[in-house]
Amino acid sequence: MAWTYDAIIGFSNGMLKGVELKKNKFKYLNLLDASLAQNNLSIYDENKVIITTSKNMLLYDLQKKKMCKKYIIRESGNIIGVFKKDNVLIAGVDNGMVVIKPIKQTKIASEKISTGSHLSCIREVLTLDKFATGGNENPLKIWDLETKKVEFTAKSPKPDMLQLKLPCYVSDIQFFNNNKAVVAHRHGVVDLHDPLSSQRRPVASCKAENTGFVSLRTMPDYSDYEVIVGSSKGCIYHYDFRGKSTLPVKTFRGSTGSVKSVSCINYLNQMHVMSISLDSHIRLHDLNSGKLTMQDYIVGKPLQLLIKPDKLYN
Repeated sequence: MAWTYDAIIGFSNGMLKGVELKKNKFKYLNLLDASLAQNNLSIYDENKVIITTSKNMLLYDLQKKKMCKKYIIRESGNIIGVFKKDNVLIAGVDNGMVVIKPIKQTKIASEKISTGSHLSCIREVLTLDKFATGGNENPLKIWDLETKKVEFTAKSPKPDMLQLKLPCYVSDIQFFNNNKAVVAHRHGVVDLHDPLSSQRRPVASCKAENTGFVSLRTMPDYSDYEVIVGSSKGCIYHYDFRGKSTLPVKTFRGSTGSVKSVSCINYLNQMHVMSISLDSHIRLHDLNSGKLTMQDYIVGKPLQLLIKPDKLYN
């Protein structure tokens, strides 16, 4: 396996860094120098990652430390996310189109699905041949990859006490092992949806005041009810949908910039929350105590955090 480090950080200038967790410190390995405008990073397999620019999907070989394949998306918008499913790459574009690109048979025309305007997020459903989309005034939708049809569309939240329409701006989507969906919103609300029920509105919701949510992580093998959410003002929140309160179980502090990506990792046999933020720092918090275990300054504007699969608690 070429992935010998605990995590990979992608930067907006195209730089990639491998991160190893040592006792009380981070160790870095330069994988790729700044060379392109990166807007997303995802796992392809145990040896490769997918780097996306506005129009291209690039496969980067971690062992050979070089690009090995390029796929072009011919759409008017920019790519906002991509994932690999069997023999295809599935890319979301901010104009609302989802493009299904064959990996090997490049001469075959790509299939396209229109998911609605202002798309900002696309995610694979963990255990099914489905994917989810959402965006600005574009609520959670779950699509069947085989039929290319939508199977679930979330309803807008109920109006407030003044009967004013509440905003809908999906920033991130994740799934539990029971296929329930968690949706983070830029207006500081995180919703739990059950696509198998007849209810289209959230079955549970949690919120934070005066901030927006920009990143999200579930912990499927650890809990089917707990989530970690990164905010636009630097705080990281731990929510439990089983509780009666809509407030967080705990708050992880220390960041002064928007938390771009957050995940969970096993460090010294304890579950920790790893995050990167726009104040150019990487941080590690103890999940149980909420205390900051360690942090470090990283040169550049971090964009995405990938955790080595066997280090994940999901």
